[in-house]
Amino acid sequence: MHNTFYICRRELTSFFFSPIAYVILAAWTVLMGFFYSGAFLSYAVVSMQLARNPQAAAQYNITPTSAVLEPVFSSVTVILLFVAPLLTMRLFSEEKKQGTIELMLTFPLRNGQLFAGKYLSVLFIYLIMLAITIVYPIILSAFVKVDWTIVSSAYLGMVLTGMAFLSVGLLASSWTSNQIVAAMLAFMILLATFLVEALAISAGEPLSSILRHLSLGMHLRNFIRGIVDTRDVIYLININLLCGFLVLRSLEYYRWRG
Repeated sequence: MHNTFYICRRELTSFFFSPIAYVILAAWTVLMGFFYSGAFLSYAVVSMQLARNPQAAAQYNITPTSAVLEPVFSSVTVILLFVAPLLTMRLFSEEKKQGTIELMLTFPLRNGQLFAGKYLSVLFIYLIMLAITIVYPIILSAFVKVDWTIVSSAYLGMVLTGMAFLSVGLLASSWTSNQIVAAMLAFMILLATFLVEALAISAGEPLSSILRHLSLGMHLRNFIRGIVDTRDVIYLININLLCGFLVLRSLEYYRWRG
């Protein structure tokens, strides 16, 4: 446990002393703010239009949570598609490039401790990024009624989905000593999870159901709608377990080869 927290602290120190950390955090904040502002203004315009037409208002039943927060939360997967590879690209690849991973693997340090320390460090950073977005439902609740049950479900989904994205990024980083290659690999793998959902539209059953189930975005949408399905939870956790297993095999191979 001590070794795990040492690795975690080491990675966090390295991250927050690098310029890219603040570039990523600033880009995340600006993009999320952009999506929130756009959704909020759209809701304000639609609300004024529906106020003049009670019949249409009753028909569409637009709520602040569905009109403002759901689009904002849905944008997380798109932003993570680019942010997750940037957060994880250096975690193993930089160690390989500098030759420090060989030194670390000679220490009384288990592969699982090395993986857990790096994973916890990037997860902590992601949780900080998510914490920044809590201000949006709080601001919205000052003007209208917010469904906090759906908000809680959405944040659970964003945490689990983010964990899956980060584990894919760590896996890609463990395969190469080049940070750019690691980022591109992670991006392509994550992009594939979006493309399979697009393919599901034209595919017939049962292939369509299988492809939709493989989509990370689809599982998050259920959480955003307030649906906490154990199948979604299990799927996202299994992505973490699978990627973690493959990272450990990659480290084991590297240790054996060295």
